[in-house]
Amino acid sequence: MKFFYFLLVPYITLAGCSKAQHNTTDNGAWGEQPALPVVDGKSDFTISGDGYYVNVMGNSIPRMPVFPSLSVKAGIARGYVADLNGKPLKGAHIGVSSSLTGGFYSSGSGLSDDNGYYEFAIPAGAAYFFGTATTITYNETAAVVALYPVGGASSFPSGNGAVKNFVLLSYGPANPDEVAQQPGNESNYYGGALSFNFNINYAGDYYQNPEYMPEDGVTEIELIPVGSGLYGETRSFKITRQIGNSTGFSIHNIPVGKYTINAKMSDGRKLKMSATGTKANVYEHLGLKPDNAVGTSTVTFTPNHQYTPVMVPSFKSNWDALEIELKLQ
Repeated sequence: MKFFYFLLVPYITLAGCSKAQHNTTDNGAWGEQPALPVVDGKSDFTISGDGYYVNVMGNSIPRMPVFPSLSVKAGIARGYVADLNGKPLKGAHIGVSSSLTGGFYSSGSGLSDDNGYYEFAIPAGAAYFFGTATTITYNETAAVVALYPVGGASSFPSGNGAVKNFVLLSYGPANPDEVAQQPGNESNYYGGALSFNFNINYAGDYYQNPEYMPEDGVTEIELIPVGSGLYGETRSFKITRQIGNSTGFSIHNIPVGKYTINAKMSDGRKLKMSATGTKANVYEHLGLKPDNAVGTSTVTFTPNHQYTPVMVPSFKSNWDALEIELKLQ
């Protein structure tokens, strides 16, 4: 499928915000870029009956594009924003918040220009990046997506100034400390996420609901790309999950794209899929389409729909797990 970048029209102003100062004397030319990572083939995963999630792309970060060089300016935040191809992204929001002793906070922010460049003054204090996001058109929908801070760190002493470049990723972990603490949190990955839930018929129950999963059963979820992903990804995934005693599991860090989703039991019985939770049918063109499908449907991922770029936390994604209920047909 094709993806097109959506220009942010409004300039979002915060308290203490400073205007961008695009008067750099550094060389702003973008050079030749390395080949994109190849993400193809098929990956199979098995989740045990007491497992809750699987991260299908692991904790590796794709290789970064080559950015124009910049020197540090005292008191100034500056850098470039690009996609993984090294194509500059215009209109991305980059913000910095600074805190002083006594709990006083101030902020500065700017938008990237035609060359992907941003620059603004940093308020005094202990500073960290926030609101590092842009808006793309994803499956006919304007979606606010987070940007990855190249090199990882997102905090710094304000007086020193900072050069920080940002990249739009289709998968990969965000803050490694938070991934280690909460590996099952979908916002800790730049890929999309799906969450499945179901009811269980336990062997000792007097009443057996024909739509519930058998305690000793095994589900199989298959994701097959429709076309290619954000950066040409064509890898498919098969996740096998033993039912056990847990009534749900999640798939995290799926390369952003559109997928055919197949759901069945290991004995061949097809499963009914229904979107549930706060993201069910919020977007006309995102999520499970068609909903209430048996065996096969298509799925795209869902961002936090009320977020603007300035609201997206730094070093976290803005993808929210789409919840899908599974039932026996």
